Amino acid sequence: MSVRASSSPPLPQAVGYAVVLGLGVVFAVVINVTTWIQARFSMYSPNSASEFSAASRSLKTGLVVAGIISSWTWSLTLLQSATQSFEMGISGGWWYAVGGTLQIAVFSVIASKVKMNANHATTFPEVAFARFGTSGHLSFLWCGLVCNAIVSACILLGGGAVVSNLTGMNEYAALFLIPLGVALYVATGGLRATFISDATHTFFLLGILLYFCFKIFCVSDVIGSPRKLLELLEAVSEIDPVEGNYHGSYLTFRSRSGAIFAVQSIITGFGLVMCDQGYWSRAIASNPATTARAYSLGGFSWFGIPFACGTALGLSARALTTQPDFPELSSTDISAGLAAVEAVDYILGTAGSVLMLLLIFLSVTSALSAEMIATSTLLSYDVYRHYIRPNATSKQIVTVSRILIVLWGIFSGCLASIFKSVGITLGWLFYFLGVATASRVFPIALSFLWKDLNREGAVSGSVFGMLIAVIVWLATAKAVGGEITVDTLSNQWASFAGNASAIISGGVLSIGLSLWRPADFDWEKTRNIAIVKEVGNDEDHRDGSRPSNDAMIDSVVKAEEGTDHIVENVSTNVLPHVLDLAQPELDIVDLAKSSRRYTLVFVLLATVITIIIPVPLGAAHYVFSPRFFAGVVGVMFVWIFFAAFLVVILPLVESRHALWRIFCLVLRSRPGRLARNIP
Repeated sequence: MSVRASSSPPLPQAVGYAVVLGLGVVFAVVINVTTWIQARFSMYSPNSASEFSAASRSLKTGLVVAGIISSWTWSLTLLQSATQSFEMGISGGWWYAVGGTLQIAVFSVIASKVKMNANHATTFPEVAFARFGTSGHLSFLWCGLVCNAIVSACILLGGGAVVSNLTGMNEYAALFLIPLGVALYVATGGLRATFISDATHTFFLLGILLYFCFKIFCVSDVIGSPRKLLELLEAVSEIDPVEGNYHGSYLTFRSRSGAIFAVQSIITGFGLVMCDQGYWSRAIASNPATTARAYSLGGFSWFGIPFACGTALGLSARALTTQPDFPELSSTDISAGLAAVEAVDYILGTAGSVLMLLLIFLSVTSALSAEMIATSTLLSYDVYRHYIRPNATSKQIVTVSRILIVLWGIFSGCLASIFKSVGITLGWLFYFLGVATASRVFPIALSFLWKDLNREGAVSGSVFGMLIAVIVWLATAKAVGGEITVDTLSNQWASFAGNASAIISGGVLSIGLSLWRPADFDWEKTRNIAIVKEVGNDEDHRDGSRPSNDAMIDSVVKAEEGTDHIVENVSTNVLPHVLDLAQPELDIVDLAKSSRRYTLVFVLLATVITIIIPVPLGAAHYVFSPRFFAGVVGVMFVWIFFAAFLVVILPLVESRHALWRIFCLVLRSRPGRLARNIP
C-alpha cells in the first residue's frame, strides 16, 4: 500500500515496474557486457576468487572514490538527510554529513594499517581469527552480518517507500524486485562490477541532484533563489517554530535537537563503517599506494551530497508548507523520508517525480550491490571456506559467492518486508543502527591499529557492549515513554542513550581488559594470512603448466607498442594467474608515512567540520542572513561539482591507457586469436 501523502501518485504504476524491472535489467546487461569485455581482453577474470571478492587488490583512486561515494549514498543518505533538515533546520543536514564523512576519513588511516598489517586478508573477521581465534572470529562475523542485514533492509525500505509513493506500485513487490536486477550483474562480475556500476550510477545520481539544486535555487517560480527560500523559512518559523532552536528558526546552528543528533549521527556512522564489510572490501581491493588517499578524498567529496539534500530538498520541503496546495505530511510520511519526494514533485511536477524515482533507484541499486558482494564475501570466506570446506578452490568459492548473492537478495527483501509490516520505517532504523553496531567500533578498529588488544577485550567489547546498549536503549524508552513500543524506541533520548552506551561500553571493555593484560601481538601472523590459490583450468592444462609471467608481460609490452603480434601461447580459457602482477611489493615505510600523513589530514578535517565551522555558529545567537545563506548555497554547489569530478573524470583519466589498449584489442581481435592478460 502506498504511503503517499497526497491523493494519488503522480506517475502510473507501470512506470514503477518499468524502472524496477526494465531499468534494472538494462543496467545488468550493460555491466555484464563490460564484465565480459574485461574477462576477454584483460588479465582480470571474475572466475578468480581474488578478482571476484577483492578485485585483485588493484583498483586505482578514482574507482575506489566512486565506490566509497556510491556505497555510502544509499536511500537513507538522500532521504534522511533531507528529513533532518526538514525537522530541525539547516544543522540537521550538516550533522548528517559530518556523521558519515568523519568515519570514511578515519578509515583512510585504518586502510593504511590494513595494507601494512593484513594485506592478504579478504575480510575483517579473518584478521580476528588470526589474532583472537575462533571466539574472536565468530564475534566479528556476527557483527558484520548484523550490520549488513540492517543496512540492506534500510536501503530497500527507503527505495520501496519512494517507488510506492511516486507510482502506486505495491511496496512489498518493490522490496523483492529491486534486488533482482542488482543480483544479475553482481553475481556475474563480482566486486569490480560493483565499482563499475558505482561510477556509472553515481554519475547520473550527481547529475540529477545538481539539476534539483539548480531548479530550486535558480529557476523555480516558487523559490528560485536563496533569498526567497530564506524568506519562506522565516515565515514558517513564525507559524511552526523549531522547538529548541534559537528564535525557532530553521536557519540557525543554535539547536538543541541538532546537538543531540550530531552525537547520534557520528556514533552511528562509526558503527556502520567499522562493521560493514563493504568498506573493508574497498580498502582491500584498492592499490596499496592509493588506499588512504582514496578514502580521504571519498569522505570529503561525499559530504556535499547529504548536505545538498538537506539544504536544497529538506529546507525546500519545509518552506513549501506555507503553500496551501502542498500535501500535508504525517509523522509516518516524514519518518519514511517522503519530505524530499513531495518537495521535488511540487516544484518540478511529473519530470521531477521521474527524476526522483531514478535518483532513488540508482542509489538503492548501487548501495545494495555493495552489500550483496560484502555479505557473500563474509559467508563464502568466513563460513564456507573456514568451517565447511577449508581446502575450497577458487572456483568453488566463486560459485558459492554467486549463490549467496542471490540468496542475500531474497533475505533482504524478506527482512525489509517484516520491518515494514510491523511499522518500522527508515528513520527508526537510522536511530537503531548505532545501538546495533557502535559497540564494535573500538574492537574492530583496534584489531588493525593496536598490538596490545587482547581476545577478551575484542570479544567482550563486541558482544557485551551490544547487550549493554540494547538494555540501556530499552530501559530509557520505558522511562521516557512509559512503555516499550516502536514509537518510544525511536524517541530521540532513548536512541541517544543506546548509541552513547554502545560506543562507550565497547571502548571501555576492549581497552580496559587489554590494558589489564596486553597481548603484544606479532603483526607477522596477520601479514601471512593465506590467500586462495588460483588453479588453472585442468581441461586446458592437464600437465599442470600455465602461462608464464614473462609471456604475460611480453603480451602487455607488445600490445602497448601497437604491434599486430598476438601472443599465441596464452590460452583464452585459463583462469588468470595474476597475483604476482596485480600485487606490487609493499613498501612498509611508505605506508607508515602515509598513515601518519592521513592521520593529520583526518584530524584537520574533523576539526574543521565538527568544531571550527559549527561550534561558533552554534554558540552565537545567530540566524543566517540572506548573504550568508547565499554563500552557504554557493559552497554546496562547489562541493557537489568536486564530487562529480572525482567520480566521472578521475577514473577515466587514471584508466585511459588500459581502456585504449582494450579498445584497440577489441577492434583487432579475430576468432581464436584473442590477446589475454592485458592490465
